Amino acid sequence: MLRLLLLLAAFTMVSCASGKGVTRDPEKVNETMVEFVNKSKAGFWKEAMEHITPDERAEMMEGSQVRQEYKDAVNRIAVRLSTIKSMNLSLDGKGRLVGVLDALDESNERFRASEEKVAVDPSKLVDLSAKRQKAEEEAKKKQQENPTEPEKSEWDIYYGDTKEKAD
Repeated sequence: MLRLLLLLAAFTMVSCASGKGVTRDPEKVNETMVEFVNKSKAGFWKEAMEHITPDERAEMMEGSQVRQEYKDAVNRIAVRLSTIKSMNLSLDGKGRLVGVLDALDESNERFRASEEKVAVDPSKLVDLSAKRQKAEEEAKKKQQENPTEPEKSEWDIYYGDTKEKAD
């Protein structure tokens, strides 16, 4: 029984050592992410991609090149260090970033959503100044056709029209 227990303990230790250990040390994650961003912004994509897990790297690549949408996403997130720090990233057992692909996909989705909000159909735009000017012209025309009696002030109502008496 003791042998079986020792064998089980040894097997557990070997499987834990060989498995992908995930490190969530914020300092190491930030350091690795900053290295990734700096190398990518400098145009050294091959070196930058070494900081990412092979699975995520394969999804981000098109042949031997990084897809343009991911290059753009890295450039967008590189603008703010706070954005990088807020990402839910970790390191695998070999010190490579885990979760970058999800963060870049999220950045791309936000960008697309903001583009959709900004997009305006020019055929639906109305020139408000032209509309206002047209309404003013129509009002002037109506007033010229139907001249209204000038409004009387309170003075004129109570004390009579002073203009009529002067004549």
